Amino acid sequence: MRSYEIPSEKWMDFIDRFSRDHVGWPVTIEVLSKESGPQNLVRDLPLQGLSFDTRGGSRPNTLQVTAGDNPSENFSHVVELPLHIRVAEEENSAQGTIEIEPAKGSPTLARTLLARKWA
Repeated sequence: MRSYEIPSEKWMDFIDRFSRDHVGWPVTIEVLSKESGPQNLVRDLPLQGLSFDTRGGSRPNTLQVTAGDNPSENFSHVVELPLHIRVAEEENSAQGTIEIEPAKGSPTLARTLLARKWA
């Protein structure tokens, strides 16, 4: 598995490109809780996108992951104060994971197929 961190100054561009390239692709969203272990929030729903809220500043305060394509299966997960964004690509597979680590709380994983190499 190949893993790398996205530099914070490239977050906005990375998230914009990733969302544009992967809209509608199946995504699984998971939270890695230290207390209760991995928690699947959604499995294989169509990705609607990832987006930042900077609340008037230049550094993102929240990152929102949205999935689902109908009202009964619509899901949104917010990561407060992202600290790190990492990408892990499985070798010999198109499967990949984006890990969003917040300043406080549990990391969030978004697993999907990757359309291209992001480094």
